[in-house]
Amino acid sequence: LRLTDRPGALATLLAVLSAADANVLDIGHVRTDPRLGLTEVEVELQLETKGPEHCAEVSAALRDAGYLVLD
Repeated sequence: LRLTDRPGALATLLAVLSAADANVLDIGHVRTDPRLGLTEVEVELQLETKGPEHCAEVSAALRDAGYLVLD
């Protein structure tokens, strides 16, 4: 997904994931992709969920929180 590259943005994202009961296994950051704006960062998350339905719920929670989720 993409988020604003500013202090606290990752913590806010992790709070959404915590509220959705998703377990974060790994996080990767990309700041140098030419497709990104000057204030954007692409974050690749590896999450553990309770199955396909919960995975869809987590994706929906992220979208509802205003994140651009890239599948």
